[in-house]
Amino acid sequence: MKKLIAATMAFAMILSLSACGKKSGGNSGTPATSAAAQTNAPEADATKYDNVTFQKKDGKYIFTVNKEVLLTQDAWLGFCPGTKGYVNEVDADEVDVLYSYIANGDRQDSDDYLFEFDENQIGGLEDGDYVMVLCDNDNEGKVILYIPAVIKGNTVTLAFDKVVVNK
Repeated sequence: MKKLIAATMAFAMILSLSACGKKSGGNSGTPATSAAAQTNAPEADATKYDNVTFQKKDGKYIFTVNKEVLLTQDAWLGFCPGTKGYVNEVDADEVDVLYSYIANGDRQDSDDYLFEFDENQIGGLEDGDYVMVLCDNDNEGKVILYIPAVIKGNTVTLAFDKVVVNK
């Protein structure tokens, strides 16, 4: 029911999506080390952390996840309000306010995974602190990593120096 309501709201926000689900679980993870948390810009308007590249291009926020990361076809990347980190997909799924499934679902084995958000989707969220989560699947899976994020207007600023990778 919540997915239907969320999908309706999302459509009104130009195809933004919201999900639901709940399962109790803890909050643990391994903070990125300073060497691993180095940010480098492989191209203009792009930022990279380990296996995730973040880029704004043509009015879209594009997140590329290296093909070496184990994801299923229903993997998702989303924004949860606040600063709390997550370990279980169902915990994040309960509170996410915007998410995206793999954009290139018909990708070849040699392609990296792509997740996309339109500027208008981001702009539809309230300004404030969020956590961006990458979940390996949409069925009681695992949060692979989370990144603190600040949203202001239609701009996302990610704190790559505070990435947490769940083991």
